[in-house]
Amino acid sequence: MQLRHTIFLCLLFLSVSAHAFELIMIQAVSDTRKTFITRNGKRQGVQPGMTGTFTAEDVSILAKAINVSGNFTQWQIVNADAMLPFEKGTIVTYYPATEYIWALSPETERKKYIKTMIPVARRSWVFKGGLTRGLSESVSDAPANTSKRGGFTGEIYFEKDIPNGGGLAFDIGVRYEREVINYSGASLVTKRSLLIGDVLYYFDSFRDFLSGGKFFLGAGLGYGMSNTSTVGLEQSGPVSLLPTVKAGVTLPFNETWEFLTDAAFESLNTREEQEDGRVQTTTQTNFKFGFGLRRFF
Repeated sequence: MQLRHTIFLCLLFLSVSAHAFELIMIQAVSDTRKTFITRNGKRQGVQPGMTGTFTAEDVSILAKAINVSGNFTQWQIVNADAMLPFEKGTIVTYYPATEYIWALSPETERKKYIKTMIPVARRSWVFKGGLTRGLSESVSDAPANTSKRGGFTGEIYFEKDIPNGGGLAFDIGVRYEREVINYSGASLVTKRSLLIGDVLYYFDSFRDFLSGGKFFLGAGLGYGMSNTSTVGLEQSGPVSLLPTVKAGVTLPFNETWEFLTDAAFESLNTREEQEDGRVQTTTQTNFKFGFGLRRFF
């Protein structure tokens, strides 16, 4: 008798579980990524106002049915700050929850849900090129003279989000720069190698406008070596970059790669020693336009 009761309870549990969890496809996603449509409606027991959990691979969300027809339902994410992590055509597991997700789902699903609410600190490599243009300069032990400065840069950075930083990130990297300085009657070439670090802030409020991209602001410092040469002259010494301020945007290709571009104003201070032992100090302000690729890992 007890064995029959046990078998009956097991069959009842399996029956309820089979009807509780359902594989469905995301039929459409709104431009705001706050609502989506699934192919299950009143005929499948969905009623307006019901809530449900939707799980796929490593993420889960809690959503509320706002429009229900016979075979289709429009759902709205319960958390107003969340963005839909699924794309059109994604197969998800649906559970008709009426309580908080962690009260109905296994512990692993609860952790996945929390993961979607608190973004993971991401890491990336940034590969950038840039063009520079001199705006002003001051050279010690040299008569006032108008010059035209311009060059190019190549940069590699390691960047990481600051955990729980609310959009803050930092990077550290290296830069190589080649600049040509043209005076009336003379032309010089300056080469710089610098170690650079920045603090960045990304604005999530522009994600919808930029199709998932972000607008950012940054400020940084740098230090390295400079070498200036021309016919019959060569001098070298330390160079400081302080400060640099930048603004830019990122535009994702997919989850791994994104394009980025920025514009910056930079102040450079160079102390180069000449062949006769004298030190020449140059202070200059440059405008820099950069562009490149970021790879997350």
